Amino acid sequence: MPITTLADGEMRALRIDGVDVLLCRVEGEYFAMANSCSHARQALSAGRLRGHEVICPLHGARFDIRSGACRAAPASRPVQTFPVRVESGKLHISVAGAVQPPRPRFGPMN
Repeated sequence: MPITTLADGEMRALRIDGVDVLLCRVEGEYFAMANSCSHARQALSAGRLRGHEVICPLHGARFDIRSGACRAAPASRPVQTFPVRVESGKLHISVAGAVQPPRPRFGPMN
């Protein structure tokens, strides 16, 4: 993907080799993470990007786009991140080792 297609403060959903990825640009840097909330598997691309945090549109969980760390409940698990490199004016995102997130658990915890 050419680097000019994403403005600072924007995010975009991509599908790379069968993996749903959320690409974000903040302060001129690019970050990629799984496009699925670790709480209820909602697409994070439907949420909001605030600084280095993406906010899930369903329940408001927050994730750090640099590390995937969960920053606010109701999610408690991180989101997988992927390395991004810029080469010859194009973005390259490696999804090698991508892990399918576990199914969400709702209802009584037994």
